[in-house]
Amino acid sequence: MPELWDFTRISVTQNNLQELKEI
Repeated sequence: MPELWDFTRISVTQNNLQELKEI
């Protein structure tokens, strides 16, 4: 299920971006 993987990758990427924004 590539779609599920893409969704997970997007979620992780967004989470990382939020952490960078906080710093």
